Amino acid sequence: MFTQTTSGRSRLTAITVALLAACSADAADPQPSKPKTKPATVIPEVVITATKTETESWRTASSVTVIDRKKIEEQQFKMVPDALRQVPGLVIADRGTPGSTNGIFLRGTNSDQTLVVIDGRPVPANLAGLYNIETMTLDNVERIEVLRGPAASLYGGKTLGGVINIITRSGRGLKKSETTLSWEGGSFGWSREGLSNRGAAGIYDWSLELSRTDTQGYRINSQMQLNNAATKFGAQLAESLRFDLDLRYYNADVGSPGASTGFGANDPNDHVLSEFWSISPRLVWETSKRWTQTLTYQFGNFRQAATNFTPTFGLNNRITSRNHFFEYQSVFKVADWWTLTAGAWLQDIGYSRSSDNAFPFSAYDVDQAETNWAVFLQSKAEILPGWNLNTGIRHDEYSDFNDATTWRAGTSWRMPWTQTVLHANYGTAFAPASPQNREAALFGNPAFLKPEQSKGVEFGIEQPFADNKASVSLTYFHNSINNLIVFTPPFGPLQQINKARTQGLEAAFQWQPCDRFGFSTQYTYLDADDLTAGTRLVRRPRHTIMGDVWVKPVPKFRLGLGALYVIDREDGFGAAQRDVEDYLRLRLTASYTVCKNCDLFARVENLLGERYSEVLGFPSMRTGAYAGFRLRF
Repeated sequence: MFTQTTSGRSRLTAITVALLAACSADAADPQPSKPKTKPATVIPEVVITATKTETESWRTASSVTVIDRKKIEEQQFKMVPDALRQVPGLVIADRGTPGSTNGIFLRGTNSDQTLVVIDGRPVPANLAGLYNIETMTLDNVERIEVLRGPAASLYGGKTLGGVINIITRSGRGLKKSETTLSWEGGSFGWSREGLSNRGAAGIYDWSLELSRTDTQGYRINSQMQLNNAATKFGAQLAESLRFDLDLRYYNADVGSPGASTGFGANDPNDHVLSEFWSISPRLVWETSKRWTQTLTYQFGNFRQAATNFTPTFGLNNRITSRNHFFEYQSVFKVADWWTLTAGAWLQDIGYSRSSDNAFPFSAYDVDQAETNWAVFLQSKAEILPGWNLNTGIRHDEYSDFNDATTWRAGTSWRMPWTQTVLHANYGTAFAPASPQNREAALFGNPAFLKPEQSKGVEFGIEQPFADNKASVSLTYFHNSINNLIVFTPPFGPLQQINKARTQGLEAAFQWQPCDRFGFSTQYTYLDADDLTAGTRLVRRPRHTIMGDVWVKPVPKFRLGLGALYVIDREDGFGAAQRDVEDYLRLRLTASYTVCKNCDLFARVENLLGERYSEVLGFPSMRTGAYAGFRLRF
């Protein structure tokens, strides 16, 4: 782990020495190579999440957004929520301070209805069914794939909105090891140090990432200290047998100032300490040229301690969530045009919470365990050249809930004469109630044993043009949701409503005519309603517009401007539900390649100083400026 240097002079000296060493190494190269012109940025053609196998994106018949490593570095994203804000149809709602809880609203569904996985392995959720993405760094992330739409036929519960798959980096195939050292500092006491190494030797390969993040925030008690470590080790045991081991750990100390108005505002004492670690081995056996089998196990443990909170929320309480996960997957290529994927998984989850104060909670007021086993089958076929048909079915059984059988059918067609892609998809999904939603001690309702269920459909078209340097796409989606759990003030009880609906349009345009300039924009229209009560679902904006433009005046210098414009949304609960302000948030980024070993970068967040709240009562961060360097060896 990294620790902050107490002496500013020592830190500055170390940074200066590192920069000089990197550039001196470059100057010593007898034949320095010229900067290579990079190809235009495009979304990777092959994705994994939609079918659990490597598939050309247009063949999946699904809506998948990919945020690759190049985009992460160019746009200087540091945490997972920063990158997810670029996904059409996905809204992030945070409480304005670093490390504070983030809501994920994918196509208008609830935050606990979108599954988060790392390399296909489920991440342990907290009691609210959320995944603490606010403390997930992008240190060792190769790319993020976001599958939008019901996905239970492959992934089971909590997939009404879709799946977020965080795919990590490895050193496989590297001829020379790569070491990266980075540092960034800026407003609100922000400081971030990172070290990584990737490489391969013989049958072995590895990837290691370490980072430390510190910030004071801009409100009283809004500081964060975050340590992160992640490593992936691989071994090619035989020509057809590969072993992977994934290890990761983080701990975070986050201040919790409370709402800007009301009880507990600007509390100087509340803290949330969290810790996560996991270990996951995986075996991949290419039994034959047409048959591949995979066996995965993962153990994950999440712990959280809230200290000095008010009696209403339990003073000092501790929460533990642990996850055992087994999955067997078999991929059989029946013919060149037809692939079958079958599998089985077993997941055992445990939750507990204890509290120091006797009223209103007892010592252990939450102690639950649940088991889920499932089997699934998927068919992926190219019926005719350019015409694909994908179908899947899955059956889940739970120890504490009703069984569920879900299915999905999708088709896509790429016209050979214009390369136009048409796709349509229909699927069913479900989400068991989270422990918080069914625990009376947490203002939940023990009667919530019916899973939330949805039926979703989408139709879309994508058209490339200008020699594939530009493209435009449009997708319509509609979800019908039954048994949706909603919050009622001030602390419950929760209600399970009969009918809800989310529907809308996702449109995108991108254009990169050359290596020096690029432009993209996305628009989402969302209509999310509680049909039983005749009200809108909160924190779902009706209109979201995103844009990004970048230019390279010279090959070594990149300047980018990103925009997020959110229009027409509501927040609050019950009689207090009301319209909240629209906002426009701009971020400016710049980077310069000093030499082949050294990059300098800087960014300004909330460029216009917009004052707004993504969650009512929790003001978002003000304008901040940050700068740093990255050394590669």
